[in-house]
Amino acid sequence: MRKDISSLSGSNIYLDMYGDKVYYNIFDKNGYIISKQMENKFRLLYYRYYIICIVIILLGNYFHTWQNTLLVGIGAVVLVELYFRLSFLKKLKVIKNFKREKKTSLMESIINSKEKERVIMKAIAYILLSILVIINAIQQNFNLMFLILSTLVAIYSFYIGIINSIAFIKMNKNRIVDVKIKLKNKY
Repeated sequence: MRKDISSLSGSNIYLDMYGDKVYYNIFDKNGYIISKQMENKFRLLYYRYYIICIVIILLGNYFHTWQNTLLVGIGAVVLVELYFRLSFLKKLKVIKNFKREKKTSLMESIINSKEKERVIMKAIAYILLSILVIINAIQQNFNLMFLILSTLVAIYSFYIGIINSIAFIKMNKNRIVDVKIKLKNKY
């Protein structure tokens, strides 16, 4: 990934007046500036529920009952949430009473990254993940709760895959327009 362009975006992610990415915490109404050094760790914690769901789906058969799996999942959510709120956010620079103005868009962030190869690989990977999660759920004979959880994860993965696909198409359209402008200016 290029060092100067951040692809971090999503709900509660905004830009401050200096162009820095800021996480808005709805509970304390403060903004937390996400530095380039903390961005990867933040991204991992930002998608914590999605990651925990995938792990629970994949490890669902290793626990004897769905109740045990559910307890492990709830325990993981509580631990990660406590770490995020009580430890990780404390390491970030705080903007008191942050005013939410410029929201970042996932599509815009992907297009601005200008990394076509990575974008198409992510699109294919997310779409394949959505298919594999459903196949896994059917193959493992999951009960209704895990089948629903698998379906939700698959829908989200498919959605992110489609967003990356659309971004890839728009990146190629922008490239064609740039080439036409250069050719027009050349002649």
